[in-house]
Formats: sequence, structure tokens, C-alpha cells
Amino acid sequence: MICVVIVVILALLTTQRPVIDLTIRPSIADKRQRQDAKKEETKTVEKEIVRDVFVSKALKDRNIFSADGKYTMAGAGSGGMKGPMPEKPYTLIGILQGEEKKAVFKEYTGSIVFLAVGKKLIDDAVITRIDSTSVEVKKGKEKKELKIFSVKVPPLRHPSP
Repeated sequence: MICVVIVVILALLTTQRPVIDLTIRPSIADKRQRQDAKKEETKTVEKEIVRDVFVSKALKDRNIFSADGKYTMAGAGSGGMKGPMPEKPYTLIGILQGEEKKAVFKEYTGSIVFLAVGKKLIDDAVITRIDSTSVEVKKGKEKKELKIFSVKVPPLRHPSP
């Protein structure tokens, strides 16, 4: 029993206690001086590196974000689509209400446009009115009301007796 107590006391005396490092951290001024030194090093390195840049015309002409690699030209009827304009060249997908109401349309070309009252659409129709869920469009003498949600009421079925 005495041997066990002696071993425990020796173990406690020989082990070190955790020490907290109370050294002062570098000041903010020291950090700024280090950053300035790094900036100077990178400036000298940049002066020494000379790169010869070669850009191929084929790389400039290819749009990496489209499937066919072509750039579409913005403008009425020229959205990169070939052939005649469809019967419904745009779809009303939303209305933004803020200082100025704007209608959000998705054109048949795939582009999204935000237009206010008085602005022209892709088929030269002019927006005459914007409500909370509908937009009135005038093309020539024809007026159309476009709605965000075209909800169709299903026909009621009478229960079988």
C-alpha cells in the first residue's frame, strides 16, 4: 500500500502542469509592416514576369456559354432565332411593384426583359397598363390583356345518384 502511494506521489511531482503562454501578440502596426513588405515583393515579381499573350480569332468568336457557340444580337426579332416570329413571342412571367411597376416577360428567344408602361416589346407592342396580376398591351388598334396566371375553372360534375 505504501509503495502505491509513493508511486502516485512521484508521478504527480514529475508531471508538468499545463503552461499558459502569456507572450504579447504582435501589434497591428507590425502586421501592416509585414503586409507592406509582401506588397513590395509582389510588385517586384510582377515587373520581372513578362507574358506573351496570344488570342486566337477562333477563341474570340466562340461563345462558351451557348450550345451553338454563337453570340445573339439584341434587338427586335433578332434573338438568334431563324424564321418568322411565333404567334406568341413573349410570355408574362411576373410583375415587379416598387417606385415604378415593371412587367417581366420571357421572350421566345429565351431572354428575360423588365419593361415599364410605355415601353415596346419584341413585336413592337406597347405596354399601356400594368396591374398587380395583368398587363395590357396595345399593338396598332388591337389591345390584349396578359395575365400572370391563366386559371381555368374545371367543369363541375354532378354526383351520380
